[in-house]
Amino acid sequence: MRRALFWYLPLVAALVAVAVFGYGFASYLRGDTGEPVQLAMAAAAAQTSAPNASLVSPLILGDSLAHGTGDETGLGIGGRLDDELRRRHVRARRSWNLGVNGARTPDLLTVVNRANVQQLMRDSNAIVVSIGGNDLWGGTDWRNAPPPDPERTMAAVLDRIAAILARVRAANPRARIFFIGLYNPFALTPQGGALTPLVNRWNARLSTRFGGDPNFTLVPTADLFAHRDRLSADRFHPNGEGYALIARRIADAW
Repeated sequence: MRRALFWYLPLVAALVAVAVFGYGFASYLRGDTGEPVQLAMAAAAAQTSAPNASLVSPLILGDSLAHGTGDETGLGIGGRLDDELRRRHVRARRSWNLGVNGARTPDLLTVVNRANVQQLMRDSNAIVVSIGGNDLWGGTDWRNAPPPDPERTMAAVLDRIAAILARVRAANPRARIFFIGLYNPFALTPQGGALTPLVNRWNARLSTRFGGDPNFTLVPTADLFAHRDRLSADRFHPNGEGYALIARRIADAW
């Protein structure tokens, strides 16, 4: 009996530990780790701390890139932006982050129509949006071949983004909107080069469609990932350095 306990109990414990680690690592690669901020709590806090013109009050909306998936420190765009503004001695409230892993444009349109999120948008003067990538990467796999009609696909996604930004503007006509441009995460793969012109076209169409709003800023990211590996372990999202550079560009544009 003692011999069985001596040999088998450590073996069982080791197998359980391996299983737990494997599950957690797989969840990280899928971008399933972490939870968005509770919207009810965020709305209540925002109502009691409305910003003034001299205080930067950031709100992060959108998908897994907005959420910060891939950043080994867990900071993501929101935390990195907080650090960057603090480093520059800019008065700022801590960012509210409502990014959700896997979100597409219909998901974000639902979010911005919620009363508590509209309150947060009214109380924020710097609204960072990352959305559209999952719409474009999903369905037809652009990693292997572009969709049959890329322009039509982009147009449909842009129309939904226009509806999202209209809701943002209805809640807050004067907030600065920082929209995160797309980059090619597959640039170093054999088929990745064919995707770069489509990524560039998408960013150009974003600028053309929304550039007439003087408080809309397209934050370019394509060059940050074109010539240097700044991707996380999942080979799709930015790593900590990538997020830090995106946050720096937002701060530069402020």
